[in-house]
Amino acid sequence: MSKNLGPIHFMMYDKIKFQDKITNYLLDGNTSEVDKINNPVSTEPLEELIDQDNIHGWLDSKIDVVENRLNYALNHSENTKEKMYAFGKENAKGKDFSDFNGVFTDLNMLLLDGMPCDRGMSAQIDEKGDLYLITNNNLHSKYENQDINPEDSKNNVCAGGHDHDHHESFEVSNNDDINLKSENSSYHDYRYEFLKGYFADSPYDVEMVNGINYRIYPKN
Repeated sequence: MSKNLGPIHFMMYDKIKFQDKITNYLLDGNTSEVDKINNPVSTEPLEELIDQDNIHGWLDSKIDVVENRLNYALNHSENTKEKMYAFGKENAKGKDFSDFNGVFTDLNMLLLDGMPCDRGMSAQIDEKGDLYLITNNNLHSKYENQDINPEDSKNNVCAGGHDHDHHESFEVSNNDDINLKSENSSYHDYRYEFLKGYFADSPYDVEMVNGINYRIYPKN
């Protein structure tokens, strides 16, 4: 269990807050209905908000909050795919496209796939030099299929085995053996639109692979 706030916790809360930005964008700023389901997460400094005796459980519960809210927005927004594309393009401004390490460092701060120890997503470069965003566990599907109570996640703990300065899931690995699961996911259909917008004006293209993974490769 996390006993002290570290850089990784601040990074996670930034990722969490960004999901609420997506929700706000999709709903054109009118969040009155979704606010009745779950209030938005606070933008106050993390150290002033978090339960320092239960860091992991507190963050996990906030993931539930923003996932619930985003699921609502995805289902109640108009022109959702077009908006996701536009929001991706907007958030690519000023980002580092010089190499795949920089690409993933920036992009990883926008994509939320549970806590790092959930290992929801990883990044690998294949033998051709293409970057893959690999969904090891689709942690979004449960929000599509049922109502998740954030209070239940406050009892979640991390198995540990890593420090709180960094996590290996935040790094790009080089491994020729890439295992890509296959799944149909409406969430990932929308994420794909975001990524297409994100890379629209970059040196790279992106394609979806097996419904939940993404290959990022140089444009011809």
